[in-house]
Amino acid sequence: MTKEIERDISSIRQELTGSELDLSRQANRSLKYYVRGIYNDLVKWRFTCQYEQEESQRNLEVALCVIGFIGVLLAITRSAGSDIDWLREHTLSFRLWGVALCAIFVGVSLERSSLVSSLWRFTVTKVLLSIVLSGLVIYARGQAGIYVNAVFYVDASALPITLLFTTGLMVFKLLLPFIIVVVVIMFLVNIFFLGVWLKNKVDRRDSELSFFYPTLCVFVSSVLLYHGWLWPSDQLNDTRVSEKVYLLAHALDFNKSHQCANIPMDRPVVFLGNAQDAVLVAPYPLEDFDFATFFEASVNVPKEFMRMRCDYKPAQAFPAGW
Repeated sequence: MTKEIERDISSIRQELTGSELDLSRQANRSLKYYVRGIYNDLVKWRFTCQYEQEESQRNLEVALCVIGFIGVLLAITRSAGSDIDWLREHTLSFRLWGVALCAIFVGVSLERSSLVSSLWRFTVTKVLLSIVLSGLVIYARGQAGIYVNAVFYVDASALPITLLFTTGLMVFKLLLPFIIVVVVIMFLVNIFFLGVWLKNKVDRRDSELSFFYPTLCVFVSSVLLYHGWLWPSDQLNDTRVSEKVYLLAHALDFNKSHQCANIPMDRPVVFLGNAQDAVLVAPYPLEDFDFATFFEASVNVPKEFMRMRCDYKPAQAFPAGW
């Protein structure tokens, strides 16, 4: 019995104190050998995950820098005086794409920040933000209905597509002050980082701060601040919003192919009510407009839209055999 116990103890000792001789064995390797192999694999896996994460962060930073640089370039480039017709025609598109890319840059940078990412992990943050946004959309829907009614003097539900897009416009108008505050904070923070970087250079000390990224953030913030400060007094004032509502209704809700015999065919109409026996008639034929007109040009909004009863044309009789 004692020999069996000694043999078992010896076997256990061999399992726990296996040496490099296990590498030359084809079988009966010790437990220590396998534990060492598992440990080495875990160390390799950890370094691989860390490398992939760092590589992903670098790729994201490079993509952000590219997006921000292109956005600033498109936003500040003035191609209206270019000799190339295509560039002159798409000047506004370039500018809007530039602002959109700069907004993406700011949004992603804000989401990557430790403050936002830490708060977003909690359910209460998501619930409160959802409630605020829901209330904002409901309020924007009411404001959009007021604008539509002020232009056409009918229930806004008669022009559903115009009401939908106007609601989106109102949401953007209400969010714009918050966006400006965020961009101002980003601008000031990166100005501080640039000041620290310059101070380190003057003092001839090594600085861990980057120069390119804060500089790009300052330019991107400047682009958004310029347009965000200009739009409320230009593109989003009451007069311009009414013009945009009129143009949206012209393009999306007014029907240019109606069957009302008592209304000229060149007068677009909007059918009112479930019975669709009454129509809202534009006082004169609407002129076509393009993308630039909607964002920049000023249009004359009719003061009165006539409401008339629609007398449908009699149905045409088809010949026998059809």
